[in-house]
Amino acid sequence: MKSDVGGLATAIDGLIPSAGRKPTLVYFNVIGIGWPIRCLLHINDVDYDYIPVTFKQWMCRTSDGHQLLKSTTTNGHLPLYVDSEVRIGENSLILSRLGQQTGAMGGNAADALAIEQVLAQCNDALFHWSGLFSVNIHYNLPPEVSQARLDAFMGRGAWGVVADGFRNNLRAFRRFLEANVSRSGFIVGSQLSVADLAAFNVLCNWYKAFDREVFSTEFPDLDAYIHRVAMFPGVADYIRNVQEPTVWFDMPDVALRLTSKSELMGLVQLP
Repeated sequence: MKSDVGGLATAIDGLIPSAGRKPTLVYFNVIGIGWPIRCLLHINDVDYDYIPVTFKQWMCRTSDGHQLLKSTTTNGHLPLYVDSEVRIGENSLILSRLGQQTGAMGGNAADALAIEQVLAQCNDALFHWSGLFSVNIHYNLPPEVSQARLDAFMGRGAWGVVADGFRNNLRAFRRFLEANVSRSGFIVGSQLSVADLAAFNVLCNWYKAFDREVFSTEFPDLDAYIHRVAMFPGVADYIRNVQEPTVWFDMPDVALRLTSKSELMGLVQLP
């Protein structure tokens, strides 16, 4: 394993911008936050290389505790994107870059700013203290602690009044939709943008997958929205034929809630 990881680390280190380089994306072998990036590339028929990394490879350490793959990126995170001009991390920055190249950053400067706001909300909905990621990780936590965190996130119990992260994050997406004066059905502007792909990933693959009943019952407008996004031909094709089987690493001792391929396919009706 360590020799394989060493070779992978060398390969990733060697990804530098150069003339004629094919775009390359390095990310985990799950849906995660890489979904909108890969979906956007798929929609635009971009020929790119994809380097998947397993969780075990990512966590592999040398005898002195050095985490090889983590040190191959500037910020110690994935995804990593490299093309002929840039080597960048942070999923929202990658989406902005690709959105500018593919015409998916809105029709004007105001749209572009609004899209950046949605991308920030997507990140908060997953990784903020009230986001979904930390709630779903229960590794080395006593069951009662995991349950208390889940209850607070879902608005139950004393701390639920303060937190209620599930609903509060979804209400923010609702407000973004309502703020779009074009009434196009997209979250920003009058056409599909990277904001829609990022919002779809968070709303469908994470939040609806986590609690389908609350999502569908209390937020029917958001449920209708993700169905509209899924009707876009390139998006539907990506869901059917490309996306990975799980949102999370397939490690039930780490994640409270895993999502199967069949469950993901059933979250939206495809044309």
